[in-house]
Formats: sequence, structure tokens, C-alpha cells
Amino acid sequence: MKILMISNHLGVQSGVQRYVQNLLLNLDTTKYRVTLFVGQCPPDQASTAPALEARGVEILAVPDNKKDRIRALAAHLRTHKDYDIIHYHTASKIGAPVCGMMRVLCPRAKIIVHSHIVYPPMTLTWRAAHLVYQLFADYFLGCGVAAGRFVFGDHIDAKPNFSVACNAVDAGRFHPDAAARAATRAAWGITDTDRLAGFVGRLNHQKNPLFLMEVFAAMAAQDPHWKLLLVGTGEMEPEMRAAAARRSLTDRVIFAGVQSDVPAFMNAFDLFLLPSNFEGSPVTLVEAQGCGVPCLASTNVPDDGSVTDLVHFLPLAAPLTDWAAKAEAIAAHGDHDDHWAALSAAGYELKTAARRMEQLYDKLGGHA
Repeated sequence: MKILMISNHLGVQSGVQRYVQNLLLNLDTTKYRVTLFVGQCPPDQASTAPALEARGVEILAVPDNKKDRIRALAAHLRTHKDYDIIHYHTASKIGAPVCGMMRVLCPRAKIIVHSHIVYPPMTLTWRAAHLVYQLFADYFLGCGVAAGRFVFGDHIDAKPNFSVACNAVDAGRFHPDAAARAATRAAWGITDTDRLAGFVGRLNHQKNPLFLMEVFAAMAAQDPHWKLLLVGTGEMEPEMRAAAARRSLTDRVIFAGVQSDVPAFMNAFDLFLLPSNFEGSPVTLVEAQGCGVPCLASTNVPDDGSVTDLVHFLPLAAPLTDWAAKAEAIAAHGDHDDHWAALSAAGYELKTAARRMEQLYDKLGGHA
């Protein structure tokens, strides 16, 4: 079966691309011939391409901007019309007319559109996009129900051609690991008396990093043993460094940059912070739970991925003292407990999620 998968770009800091990588590394690539059409890897990130190519995935990497990607996709589909499935990962209104273009250029393919975002407010142009998506696509997936409703329509989850595709993660990598916790904390100068809050992701507007720094300042004011470790880079890093300096927190905020061994850092944390402005269903929230780390997120993060008692939410409008108090109340002390029984039961185990995707491909591709 020939599958064209369309994603945003190859960088490891993209939650969508990490989901794509997780899925493709666990598909049966002897049965499914996958071509990944994707933007080139940003220069400040590691690429997911080597692991995917080793797995047998063909990668078509094009310039990483929307207009160039759309032009290149149209050119590709004019000469490659034999796909059985087009699996289109989308988080934008512009994906709706792109879906129509794919239908015209590749009429035999079954089109799966896969939402990864909730980005209010809902607008008239989004409402129009709902109609276009529903006109041209064959099947709808959401990383959660909220993401499906936002991109495809309020009642999409009531339709038989919609389902949730959990942002599942690898239990073999993301699990409590006391040795990794001790080694990572030692490597970054975290002592036994220190308390470590952490973040993994892009330092951009979506993740609300300046508010994260405000929260940490409030935590540090309550307890001088707190430190903050940030895994990732982004355009707002200079502003975050300046904010740390203004609050005399430079020696307590660690900018670790992009790291390949994310599970080791998750294990090192006593608390995972995710005060995002908007999200779909963040992979990092599942990764943190897999490692047994308590999580404090904003209510702008949909609760689809909150499947253990580790996750707690507060509104962005709540006083910073409330954020600090909640952090104090839920933070871990010592090694983490295993929560994979709950995560697996909710569908967040990666191999199970990949088998479910294969079943959908078989059904739509006529091989059920």
C-alpha cells in the first residue's frame, strides 16, 4: 500500500513531527510504502530524517514555508497519482483548500486529515474551512476531540468517519528511570537539596515562555531551592534570558538547548511546566506522565492527554502565587512512580496506537 504522509518540518522540536516519527518508526514498512512530504529541518534543530530513512521511509524535503510547500506538493501530485492513502497532518485553515487540491490531483487516494491544534478564537474563516475539509476528506483524525472539533467542525466527533489518534509515546523510552534521573541531575549540577522544574519544547509564543518565567519567579520566591531547566530553543530565548536576569535568576535557570535524550531530562524533573497559550494535545504532556513526572499546565491545554492523576491545570489568569502554591503541592520528591497501566488503558502506548493506524489504512485502502 502506498501512503503519502504530509507533515510540517523535520525538526525534533515539533510536537507534530515527533508524533509522525513515533508513528512511522512503528508502522510495518514492509507492508506500507511511506513517502513523507515535509519541510526541511530548521537550522537550530536536529532532524528526524536519519531514523526515518533507516526505517525505509522515503523523504521529500522541500523549503520550510507554506507557499513553497504547497507549490511543491502540487507539482509532486501532478506526477504521482498512485497513492492509496494521503495522510495530511494539519493545524491551519489553509489546509482546507490544500485538501481540495489533493482531491483534484489525486482522485483515487483516500484522504485522511489529522488535526493537531486548538487555537481559539473560532472565526468565520475557520467555519468556512470546516465545510471545505468535510467536502473533500474521507476520514478525520484528531489528537483529541477538542482538536478535531476546532479544525473540522463542532460535531465532527459524532460522525462515523472521525476518531481520536492519541499522541502515543514509547513506553520503552519514556518510563521512570532512577539511574537516568541521578545521572542527568549530576551532569547539570542539580544537588540533592535542589528542586527541579522543567520544560521541553519550542520557546515560542504558543508555549508562553515569558509567563513560564513569571511562574518560576513566583516559585523561587516561595522556595529558594527551585531551579528551572529548559530543553529546547526558539525565537523567544533571548527574551527569556533577559527576564531571568531582571529577576536575578540567571544562576537558577538552565538553558539546555535541544537534547536527544528527552526521557533522561523528564526523569530529572520534579515538576513539568506547560503554561501554553494554545495546544492540540501535547506529546510532551504524555512523555512526562510516562516518566511519572507531576505536570502543571494551563487550562488552554486540552485535557485529552490528562489520563493520570499527575496532571493539574490552572488558568493563565490565576494569580502567580496560586501557580507557585500548586507547584509546591504537587511536585515530586525523589524517584518517580510508574503510571503506564493508566496510560496504556487510555491508548497512549505507541505500538498499540500504530496497530490501530494500520487498521485504519487497511480499511480505507481496501485491504481490510
